[in-house]
Amino acid sequence: MNLFLTNSLIMLLLSCIESNAFNIFTKLPLGPYKLIFKHIGKCNDSSQNNKIQHHLYLSQNPKSNVTEIKGYTNSSVPFDDTLFLEVTFSFKDADGSWKDNTLYHKSPKGCSSFKYLLGASWTAIMEGLGIKNVTCPISPGIYTATGVDTSLLSNANLPKTFVYGTYKIQQYYTLKREVYSCIILIVEFKPV
Repeated sequence: MNLFLTNSLIMLLLSCIESNAFNIFTKLPLGPYKLIFKHIGKCNDSSQNNKIQHHLYLSQNPKSNVTEIKGYTNSSVPFDDTLFLEVTFSFKDADGSWKDNTLYHKSPKGCSSFKYLLGASWTAIMEGLGIKNVTCPISPGIYTATGVDTSLLSNANLPKTFVYGTYKIQQYYTLKREVYSCIILIVEFKPV
């Protein structure tokens, strides 16, 4: 009987916590947005062993005042549809703390899923990342990003409205629980 009461109490507390967290999140302002890139980089030191390594950074183009992605990607395996695309969003609250795993998404067919996500921007972004053959799969190699204009993502298949705020986005490619690639983006969704 005590086990039953303990489990019931735990379930009640979890449902209250989850519903309060959901209510707080849904009360935040939502609408059309402008996407501001704050940071792009590796997830952590363990990414040194990933089979697809991104060494990317943000740069401000002084001539056009455009934020660009530069750097390079070193891949020892094909980027193909055997991989899964996984994305986690962490929300930065009013106190400056990250609320981890605010949103989570996982898709099979990593390359095709990423291509769909980028939509009309796919070709321009891939070429800007130094990839000339912009079809799936993408061969192993070293690809130099000479400057991808971050505003190209306005043509991607992203939601047209979103909850305003700052997010830390971790994008992974995985296969059988092994992380092949991981990159972090910190972006701000600002009202238009």
